[in-house]
Amino acid sequence: MPGDSYWRIKCQKCGEEKKLRVGYDIRDFKQLYLYCSKCKKNTFHIILEYVRS
Repeated sequence: MPGDSYWRIKCQKCGEEKKLRVGYDIRDFKQLYLYCSKCKKNTFHIILEYVRS
């Protein structure tokens, strides 16, 4: 689907990767503090790349 762009992020605790769809540029962030469904709690995530489909 055109316009289906997202950021690939990775949990620093368990290594789980996921897609993050936000409407703004986050490339300048060092890390994000988000909920990890595998860890079942908020953890720090690193930004891997921006994927533009």
